[in-house]
Amino acid sequence: MTTGVRLIAALLLIATLLYPQAKKSKKSKGWDANVEKIEVRREGDVVLLDGVVKNTGGKFIQDMTLHFEFYAPNKESLTIQSGPIEAAAVEPGDTAEFHLQVKYPTRAVELKLEARDKDQRDINLTNNGPFPIE
Repeated sequence: MTTGVRLIAALLLIATLLYPQAKKSKKSKGWDANVEKIEVRREGDVVLLDGVVKNTGGKFIQDMTLHFEFYAPNKESLTIQSGPIEAAAVEPGDTAEFHLQVKYPTRAVELKLEARDKDQRDINLTNNGPFPIE
């Protein structure tokens, strides 16, 4: 009889461990943003970067800086260049534009974006690339 109780207890323990945990809410309370629109154009020895980012998180973002990582055709990272968005602060749900001009890294064919706030905290950025350089 005690062997049967132990067997049932072991099966219950295994079932509890295998049962998937409840999924966490996707609604973030932190610093989240989405690249709504971006245009990447090369003109001579410069790259023009124009676009819109949206604050999709639950907190306002102060002094957002975008970091553009440029890649060669073989996916090798060439350089990272950065610049600010136009708005000093972006409230939750609001958008902000950016219009930047950076030096063209030789052999670069695409780029990805990252973002940080004024305190250099990473912002969870969605739809961040890679984007081809036209």
